[in-house]
Amino acid sequence: MEPGNRRRVVGRVLGSSSPLTEELLRGVLKEDEEDEGVAEIVDVAASKAASMASNSSFEKGLSQSSTITVIECLKVACTGELPPNARSGQSFIHDPKVAGETETKAQIKLRFKTAAGKDVVCIRSFQLTQKASKMEYKAIESVLQTINPNTGEKVCLSYRCADMDREIPALMGVSKAILENVIFVHQDEANWPLQDSSTLKKKFDDIFSATRYTKALEVIKKLHKEQAQGIKTYKLKLEHLQTLKDSAYKLRDSIAQDQERTECLKVQMQNLDKEIEEVDAKIQCTETKLKDLRKLQDQITEKSATRSASYNEQVQRHQALIEEIEDTDEELKECKEKFDEKISQQDRLIAKLVREGDDLEKTSIILSKKVTEYLVEISKLQSAADAHTELKNDRDSMIKELYSLHNLGSLTNGPFSDETTLSCTSYINEKILDLEKDLNEKKMAAIAEKLQTPDDHLSRAVAATVRASMEEERRKTEEALTATINKLEDRLDRF
Repeated sequence: MEPGNRRRVVGRVLGSSSPLTEELLRGVLKEDEEDEGVAEIVDVAASKAASMASNSSFEKGLSQSSTITVIECLKVACTGELPPNARSGQSFIHDPKVAGETETKAQIKLRFKTAAGKDVVCIRSFQLTQKASKMEYKAIESVLQTINPNTGEKVCLSYRCADMDREIPALMGVSKAILENVIFVHQDEANWPLQDSSTLKKKFDDIFSATRYTKALEVIKKLHKEQAQGIKTYKLKLEHLQTLKDSAYKLRDSIAQDQERTECLKVQMQNLDKEIEEVDAKIQCTETKLKDLRKLQDQITEKSATRSASYNEQVQRHQALIEEIEDTDEELKECKEKFDEKISQQDRLIAKLVREGDDLEKTSIILSKKVTEYLVEISKLQSAADAHTELKNDRDSMIKELYSLHNLGSLTNGPFSDETTLSCTSYINEKILDLEKDLNEKKMAAIAEKLQTPDDHLSRAVAATVRASMEEERRKTEEALTATINKLEDRLDRF
């Protein structure tokens, strides 16, 4: 492509959030020989105003016709609308017959920033072919180039012309009507505010999006109609549900009555169960008595047999006793005495064991009481230890607060020992005395300075008043300090 068929334009749309940063034109009509090279534009809004006022000073190195071409190309790039009298694009592209070729390819590249500040390049390509009897205009492709923020690579997205015409105004944050009729308006169409009222109304409606408002009203009316129909449907459902509700209440009442009858029957069943249990208990008691009677009968039979056997045994023993014992009476007495002594020893041993058992039981009771007392004492000591720890923490917090409040120096973060606490308390008392002494000296100096005034009578009165107020303040300060020190000493005594 020859250098005369190339132009770069750097510009910015005033009042828009999408600045136009660069434009590249190739194969577009109205390129003059003196316009070769690169041309810079201050901003596109200025170019629009200059084209309407026929002021060619807004560009450097471009004639009036070139200005129109730039505005037309910006409008085509942003909205896809060809300039007026372009004969469906045939007169917008270089005539191929002038170049001695059968076709001419044109391209418009526009770089701009979106409303979010993202760089986007819009590329629109066109082709004009010389046929046998006519020239054929065709839009080849429409591409949007963006940069992937993560990888930094260029990403190309191909669109149809209709999709491109909707996408670019959306990215720029400006409606298509404003781009066509306000920002990139052609000078042949610059007098559109003087057109008939219907056309003017349509353009203003497009600019201020009144059509969307009308469509919104239509949608609202449609929704209102649908909601009204829905209300009717819900009313019918409500009536049906009311009927179901009444039936449910009736069923609930019937269920309540049935539950009452059920409760009554349950009470009757419980009473019958109790009666049945009583009868069963009587039956079991009777059966137990019957078993006992059978056992007694068996025992009577057994005892009768045992009695017969014992009687026979006694008879046999009686017969056996007829024989004389060979042991003498002394031997029998000695044997009896040994047996009685052995029984006495066993009785004494049993009594001793019983006494030892009683002693062990008493000792166990005493030890249990002592364990309980020790547990109570341990809990008391633990509570006292917790209280002591809490008081120590309060003491440390108060000392840190006093040191921090009066800038007395830095302290360690850990808990304070008793020696550290006493030293801190002594240091605080010394500081209090020093501050009180310094305060009295400053007040006396102020009184002495006031006493040197010419009016001695007035000075003495002022001095007396000041002295009285100082005494009162000193007394209050001493009382406050004494209360604080007493409080600290009380807390220290608890430790």
